[in-house]
Amino acid sequence: MSSLEKIFEPIQVGPMTVPNRIVETTYSINSGRADGLPDETFIEHHLQRARGGAGWIGNETWVLPTPLPPGRGDEILPGTGAVRFAIYEHPQFVPRVRRFTDAVHACGSVCVMQLTHLQSLMCPSAVSLPLSSDYIPHVLEEDEIEAMLDAYAKAAAAFAAAGADGVEVHCAHEALPEWFLSPLTNRRDDRWGGSRSNRIRFVVEAVRRIRAVAPESLAVGLRLNADQCRDGGYDLEEMQAMSAEICDSVTIDYLSVDVGSTWGSPSYIQPMHYGAAPFAGHAAAIKQSVPSVPVLYAGRVNDPVLAEDLLQKGTIDLVGMTRAMLADPEMPRKAREGRLSEIRKCIGCNTCIGKVVHGEVKTPICAVNPVVGAEKQWAQLEAAAVPKRVVVVGAGPAGLEAARVTRMRGHEVTLLEREDEIGGMVRLAARAPRREPFLYYPEYAAGELERLGVAVRCGVAADTQSVLALEPDVVITATGARPRRLDVQPEGRVFDFAEVLRGGVDLGKRTVVVSEDDHMITPSVADFIAEQGVEVEILHKWLSIGEQIERYTRGIVFQRLARAGVKIHPSMVFAGFAGDVVRAKSSHTGEEMQIGGVDSVVLSLGMESEDSLARSLKGQVDEVYNVGSSFAPRFMAEATQHGANVGRLV
Repeated sequence: MSSLEKIFEPIQVGPMTVPNRIVETTYSINSGRADGLPDETFIEHHLQRARGGAGWIGNETWVLPTPLPPGRGDEILPGTGAVRFAIYEHPQFVPRVRRFTDAVHACGSVCVMQLTHLQSLMCPSAVSLPLSSDYIPHVLEEDEIEAMLDAYAKAAAAFAAAGADGVEVHCAHEALPEWFLSPLTNRRDDRWGGSRSNRIRFVVEAVRRIRAVAPESLAVGLRLNADQCRDGGYDLEEMQAMSAEICDSVTIDYLSVDVGSTWGSPSYIQPMHYGAAPFAGHAAAIKQSVPSVPVLYAGRVNDPVLAEDLLQKGTIDLVGMTRAMLADPEMPRKAREGRLSEIRKCIGCNTCIGKVVHGEVKTPICAVNPVVGAEKQWAQLEAAAVPKRVVVVGAGPAGLEAARVTRMRGHEVTLLEREDEIGGMVRLAARAPRREPFLYYPEYAAGELERLGVAVRCGVAADTQSVLALEPDVVITATGARPRRLDVQPEGRVFDFAEVLRGGVDLGKRTVVVSEDDHMITPSVADFIAEQGVEVEILHKWLSIGEQIERYTRGIVFQRLARAGVKIHPSMVFAGFAGDVVRAKSSHTGEEMQIGGVDSVVLSLGMESEDSLARSLKGQVDEVYNVGSSFAPRFMAEATQHGANVGRLV
């Protein structure tokens, strides 16, 4: 039995009996609903967490209709949408949603639906919405406010009819109710703005209208941002007062608390740069203001031991562990059974939310869990018809997943790694400041490979002959990628980013980082160098470094660089290094600039494949698969997916 107790204790939340304190809070990463309603893909995605033992399934946010004027089209922006269509009026809404709620209930979990006005087209006042949008919104008129409030009631009634246990009014991170609550965005002088009692009126009225039409068996909660952390916005003390006044005005069954915004720092979806549960104290403060109302905290809790500690202290009553259960849907069950070492921990890279909601990927994805987004395809992993001798070369993410899945299917697997430890470039990434959580993945993988019986041989620099000597039926090459160098390497103290991150390189007092990387390599190596007391300047080929960093991570990354005094020269291409002078040219005009007093240059030019072994083995082994960055350098999520998918093919 596990020593964890409080986390698995049932709790009464209004009329809703929740079997344990582990919550899948609402998140939206396109896990189905192609026609707007739950489909098999959506249901299977969320059922993985219900089957895995989560007591509360929040699924994905449900966007409420916006009262658009005649002739005005919908406005869809990244992560937001002003839409005319009311999904709860769909003729198949109740039976389709009930299929989902019934499936959740069959697993023993409760199902809560988040109701959201998430748009920046129509707002309380004509002010720029902080970091969410640079558009000035239309000022809501009385009839438009009434229509939006009525939408909460209509949606709640429909969800109650469809078997939902609760509904949650989304009042945080740039949803419309937050704009009403905040003096930064609500500058009205009518009954909807001005005093605290007027600013909370929209939220109170939304709950009143829900209560008027919903059965007593439906729980009603609020998602709140405890502190906007914005000049002119509300702070924690003000939110404590607002929470107390809201709960005095209308019956609230729970409060779900986070901190931050959808852009900048702090982010409400904290990446690995933040410590564990960084704003749990804010949730505790809210709880002190409304001691009779259960409080749910969400924010970088990826460990059941940490969750237990927060619950035991009475800091919170329920704990949101959404990303933790994306990484490992069976985390609750493993924790209950005492199998903590088998939990695949979330590393906090935010690939899941960043790439899908605001990026180029339109299906769910997770850097450490290759099943996410393909749950139906992975529902059954068939044993190999003919067990084979498989050699995997390279123990980075692609190789580790290939070895794990092929062994799970019954093949005899040998994994060769040239370094003394498994992990590949993940271990290098973990050397940058605040990036240590990357190490969770190789630690998990090592335990899994040992448990499965994979023969892991580290310190082996495999070549064609040594691989063939093992007489494999299948070879999977996952030899990764190497840092790209300049076509003409300048003389002097020039290093690539990998050499620097490995340590032991004397960079002198002043370094120039030459950047052609748009993701995390450049800021990570600059942060690493600056933390050693070295003065850092960055030359970047285009408009800004970090353009591919997801929006919830950018804020703290640039904050750290700014505080370290790192200077960034955008749209400048490296042109040479001689003596102590670095020359650069404008990407736009070709005009040259010089930086003097430079002791060293660090190259951050991206990666190129190490695929020579794969090429040499073709034709010498029946099956050769080249996976991950040794096929084409991309990111961790692509590597784990590629490796796992090939494992299913063998």
